[in-house]
Amino acid sequence: MDSEGILQYFKMMIPSLFIMVIIAFGMATENVLLQYGAIGLILVGQIGYQTIKSFRSAPMVEANIKEATKAKGGRLLLTVTENEVNEIKKQVKDSSGMGISSKQLLTLFIPIIVFYATSQILGSVVPDLPRWQSYLIAFALTLPASTVVAMKSGTRAMTGPAVSPNAYYISEKGVIFEYFGRTYIMPFPIKRINMQKEKMYIEVEGRPTKSVMIPNKLKLLSKQVEKLQSILNRFLEEKTEKAIR
Repeated sequence: MDSEGILQYFKMMIPSLFIMVIIAFGMATENVLLQYGAIGLILVGQIGYQTIKSFRSAPMVEANIKEATKAKGGRLLLTVTENEVNEIKKQVKDSSGMGISSKQLLTLFIPIIVFYATSQILGSVVPDLPRWQSYLIAFALTLPASTVVAMKSGTRAMTGPAVSPNAYYISEKGVIFEYFGRTYIMPFPIKRINMQKEKMYIEVEGRPTKSVMIPNKLKLLSKQVEKLQSILNRFLEEKTEKAIR
């Protein structure tokens, strides 16, 4: 996990930390409204923020769709249809059950265990410590715990989940993909790729987008992952920069 991913993770955790501080303050002052109302206030605030951000980004979304449509009509290097994607999903599901890896489970459960264990240990070692303080300290410790687990496991949970498109096309311009009935493009160059040969997919991370409505992380299913990797390698940011030089 690079420094950019860690920074994005901590930004993502700010609302949760804010909720915890408000709840802890409510516990310290015995204010029930703060204890239970904090979560609702933060959720309403986040929904409002995302709504405003989505409205403002509408022109950028339309521009991306227009660019994707134009690129789709040009020369395509690879085409993966919806039928092929569905076949791979069924095949992977049949061979791997739920499809949740042990690394993903570790990323989910270890922070919870750290939080619970820390609050219990603090309560036993320091009996006079107010409960709200033990919860606040325990929550603070889950941040580095989550970071360490994600770095050691190699998962990219910190930077958000990857979108798995229903169908996609690779052109000289970028990865054109279908998502929620609309066609978008992840323009080249891309930042990084991660191939999972056994699970028949490649994770692709593009450059940050200006709109939350346009995904910049894709999970591309393919029966020819090595061929897909070979094509995508040509458009990695590092190689493109070297070619320009």
